[in-house]
Amino acid sequence: MVESFRHLGNADLIFGAGRISTLPNLIPADGPVLIITGNHFPGTQVWKELEAALKNQKIEYSRETVSGEPSPETVDSLVEEARIRGTTSVIAIGGGSVLDAGKAVAAMLRHEGSVFEYLEGVGSREPEGKTLPMIAVPTTAGTGSEATKNAVISRRGKDGFKKSLRHNAFIPPVTLIDPELAIGCPEDVSLSCGMDAFCQILESYVSTGATAFTDILARDGLIRFGKGSRLFTEKCYGGPDEVDYRSELAMAAYYSGLTLANAGLGTVHGLAGPIGAFSEVPHGVACGLLVGPVFRIIAEKLEDAGNSEILNRLAFAGAVLHRGADAVPERGDVERLLDRFDEWAGNLPRLSDYGMKEAEIESVIAASSNKNSPVSLNEAERRKAVVEIL
Repeated sequence: MVESFRHLGNADLIFGAGRISTLPNLIPADGPVLIITGNHFPGTQVWKELEAALKNQKIEYSRETVSGEPSPETVDSLVEEARIRGTTSVIAIGGGSVLDAGKAVAAMLRHEGSVFEYLEGVGSREPEGKTLPMIAVPTTAGTGSEATKNAVISRRGKDGFKKSLRHNAFIPPVTLIDPELAIGCPEDVSLSCGMDAFCQILESYVSTGATAFTDILARDGLIRFGKGSRLFTEKCYGGPDEVDYRSELAMAAYYSGLTLANAGLGTVHGLAGPIGAFSEVPHGVACGLLVGPVFRIIAEKLEDAGNSEILNRLAFAGAVLHRGADAVPERGDVERLLDRFDEWAGNLPRLSDYGMKEAEIESVIAASSNKNSPVSLNEAERRKAVVEIL
């Protein structure tokens, strides 16, 4: 019997190379629109063409830039300016942090007070689920924020945090995914974003909250990531197949957002969040470094417990990465999966390269969690995983 579940997702998904050209036609015509981007996008030819189309269609807009993970202060400032302009809809074009900022601004334009007051774990108020029309346009294949119901808001430092503004209504009603927007993305960013997406799919696939539907998405997401990962393994940047590989990665990242929103994540993200709160380590890098050490411990504990069901899921992931979609999984694929993690992580900076100190590890462990993990890692095991990547 199929166990009962509920699945949430976007009302409208537009996917395909070159589809960014359709964006002006998707914008509500009832008032000024706020466009939030990262630092890179405004300097691209795509933006110049999009800007010309907006002006040609007499769409009133303003543009703001978000750099790095949005803080409560960043969101509040954007909301204040947007209210002055009479903003009636929001478009976010960028990586996960830009999309999170857009989702938070769209929501807070329909709420009173600071976004801090509505954050899980630190705020004192519950979001009401009201939000402005919002369009999410990812330019990287990583966080899957274009498919999720939360916006991650951060404050870095000794008393830092990474918390979510969350409500089912905050899933972007419209998501436009154009894989060509990721062309030119630096290799290290492409890799760390890709590893974040892969980790999200894998964690949700083995999550205690997995459903029959998220399993379908996760398996196809793993297969698509396996195809798209040739971009990293064969260094196909700038080659004739780049758009094809980035298309597969973009779909995998979108699936990762759907699966994490509906099945939940595990220990890798339970550690990556605090690492990002207490240091300058980018989220994708933290996940890319952690996934190997954490899943090596998980695999050992699954072996000890004789949990063949979850081990078979890890073997499936290893098989499609190494031998393709039609590969028949075998137990040795678990070790091959872990080896691939180590190989990719070898191309990423270490935590200490971002200034993280060993003394900060205890704060990370204290704030970390094992929620949804198929096995629980104790504090010593979580500490071991973090020390290994310092």
